[in-house]
Amino acid sequence: MRFSKPKSHCVIPYFRAKYKQSWKLIHPSSRQGVAMDNKIMPESAKVLNMPIAKRHLSAELLQEQFSVAYQPRQLTSSRRIVGLEIFARWEHPKYGFIPPADFIHIAEQRDIIDQLTLQILHQALPEFKRLLKQRPELSLSVNISPLSFQHPNFLTSLINICNDYQVAPSQIILDFSESVISDDIDGFIGLIKTFRVAGFKIALDDFGTGNVTATVVERLHLHELKVDISVTQQLTLSKESEFLAKAALRLARQTGALTTAEGVETEETLELVSELGFDIIQGYQISKPMFIDELNAWLREQN
Repeated sequence: MRFSKPKSHCVIPYFRAKYKQSWKLIHPSSRQGVAMDNKIMPESAKVLNMPIAKRHLSAELLQEQFSVAYQPRQLTSSRRIVGLEIFARWEHPKYGFIPPADFIHIAEQRDIIDQLTLQILHQALPEFKRLLKQRPELSLSVNISPLSFQHPNFLTSLINICNDYQVAPSQIILDFSESVISDDIDGFIGLIKTFRVAGFKIALDDFGTGNVTATVVERLHLHELKVDISVTQQLTLSKESEFLAKAALRLARQTGALTTAEGVETEETLELVSELGFDIIQGYQISKPMFIDELNAWLREQN
């Protein structure tokens, strides 16, 4: 892997490989007490309810059994709430809550991932619209499947749903992971540009888990670079993870992107990411994902 500024970034691949190895050793199985968020569920826990999802997931259930949870995002400097990330929640009448790790892949296989994303937005946007009346500075982050980015009508659907609820695309942040980036770099950058030109902000999620180069990051004109939870949660344990985080921060500053530390779950980690200079923090040290009534109560307490 080659970087355009080797003095700053050429060491990232080595440390990425090292922290991946240590992450597997530290977290070999499911962590107890952690939320049902797909992005923080280890591989070994991702198949527990997969047979249930395979048997029961269908387009017809999306309106009946799916809801949306919100996780606040804070400015590191002032601790002011500046955004919310939304998560799909599936509550099966018989089996209870099914983790996203168990149904997202099935939704992609059955070609209903766009419907799922849009259904969650149909629920989230009117609630978000009401929140904007009191907090106009808020943004709404939503994870987008690699398949959705490739579907020709998905962008039109996003624009239409924003128009329906009178929410500006500029207040929506579309998160995509490094795995989305294909071998056709020029084609992918052009694709992302169409979403950006439409007004949506673009964030590179789970940074540090793939092989994206600094050159590609610069060409994407990102609004935000989100450092993966596996890096954040090892900051207090590993100098290698700290080095990778610092390299990501340098890259973000060079490209004008904001930086987010995901998975901040302890006061010690919070202090460290603040010292390192992350712009935004997100994780259980701030708040778990909440349904709208609980979120409203939580926001009132923050005031």
